[in-house]
Amino acid sequence: MLSFPTPVSPRLTSTVDIASAPGPASSRPEIGHIVVTLLDSKLVRCWTSRPHLQSLYTLAAAAPRMRAALGLAPTGGGTVGFKVDGDALARTEAELLAATSARLPVHPLVTQDLNGRSTVRCWRRNRDLRVLTADLVDVADRLSRAGYGGCLRFATVEFGEQTGRLDRKLALVYLFDRGTFHTAPVPGTRPLDRALELRARAALHGALPLEPDAQRRFVL
Repeated sequence: MLSFPTPVSPRLTSTVDIASAPGPASSRPEIGHIVVTLLDSKLVRCWTSRPHLQSLYTLAAAAPRMRAALGLAPTGGGTVGFKVDGDALARTEAELLAATSARLPVHPLVTQDLNGRSTVRCWRRNRDLRVLTADLVDVADRLSRAGYGGCLRFATVEFGEQTGRLDRKLALVYLFDRGTFHTAPVPGTRPLDRALELRARAALHGALPLEPDAQRRFVL
């Protein structure tokens, strides 16, 4: 009697082949890997830089000195600037967070320039620098707690004469990455008068951590 080998089930063979053979399914990233990657990028952005927000409170000491030495007072305006690179969705999230501060009586104005830098403008009608400074700290803190601390660039407060003369306005700028202050012209006004700048630095000496190099300029 002739004997023949038992045929192998085609169904079993095809199952083994599909599992072992490389294909498009094996090249797709796993969902878990995507989640871990997103969480990792969020944590890296959160812990890469934790800015010293409390340094902004030293701005309160600037008001009496600026008034006594230069006759300039807070205008009530201030800004927080940040830049979220690459991810448009993350940038939108950061702008929404910054625009919904519970401290402010009205939502601040958030603008973005062609280079992707976002600016949050806050305003206090009573021109109270302490309250305005707390507003700026709140905006920066909300961004930092959400993982955008490393994206913070600067905060500013504006000073000017009560008459509103454009040539007698200046801004004090706090650089989050350096922890120092420097003077700058208020946006929309003429370049800062050199004599006014030097007098402002002299008035603020010892009250604020000023940028050591008075000649250095920073792109905001």
